[in-house]
Amino acid sequence: MHRLTLIATLLCPGLASAADCSLPTTLDHRQFTNLSDPLYAPDNPNAGRMVQVSFGASGYTLDLLGTDLQLHGIYRYTRLAPHTAEIEMTEAHPAGAARYTLLLTCLTDDQDRLIYTQHDGPLAPRQRQNSGRWTLQPQAGKPTPVK
Repeated sequence: MHRLTLIATLLCPGLASAADCSLPTTLDHRQFTNLSDPLYAPDNPNAGRMVQVSFGASGYTLDLLGTDLQLHGIYRYTRLAPHTAEIEMTEAHPAGAARYTLLLTCLTDDQDRLIYTQHDGPLAPRQRQNSGRWTLQPQAGKPTPVK
């Protein structure tokens, strides 16, 4: 786990000054909107795609925005440091199961960068990695804090 924190720090040097941000302690009843980096490459077939991920206690629903595709899966969330976290995800894709992780860093409490690493999946290439941006949506019934 320390290796992931080191990798995140090397890839996102701004983390050293990101003391003002903090990722949530749990994802239960939280919702993210993620945008993959738009640069297409053979190992980034979902370039520029936007998804909305709604988390429950241990499961999630992923909506591929702009399509009718809705996927479900299970996850494990680990906060590695206040500003770095990892989500291990296993998804029931119509073409077969996909296993991937999201490494999150924060610049503010509700947004920053992510690194997507697919360890195995039904769509080629089976193993791939790309990056993007995540945004944590405000919780229903709770006001957005003013900083």
